[in-house]
Amino acid sequence: MADRDQNRLYPNRGDEEYAAEVAPARINHDKAGTEPTTGGAIFGFVALALGILSFFTYPVFFGIAAVLVGFYAASKGARTTGRIAIILGAVAAIMALFFRVAILSYFLRLFT
Repeated sequence: MADRDQNRLYPNRGDEEYAAEVAPARINHDKAGTEPTTGGAIFGFVALALGILSFFTYPVFFGIAAVLVGFYAASKGARTTGRIAIILGAVAAIMALFFRVAILSYFLRLFT
């Protein structure tokens, strides 16, 4: 009696197909491969050094280099040092360009 009731409620029971080629692949949830590498930290400190160096010599060149290497370091896991380098490099490059324009306009105003 129970089999007949189940067949009446679920007439196609046991006829299901599962498409393995459409189903998502199994995902390995192990945390072993997600540890940060030292490559990001090294690039973070190099970017930080470039950012500090940009305040003393060639601010536009070293500032832009610090921003680029800082973005790369932040993407590799060294977020703090990468972001600090990005800020230092951007500030140095923008200040250098601003002061060049200010000094140039000052000297041009002297001759007019």
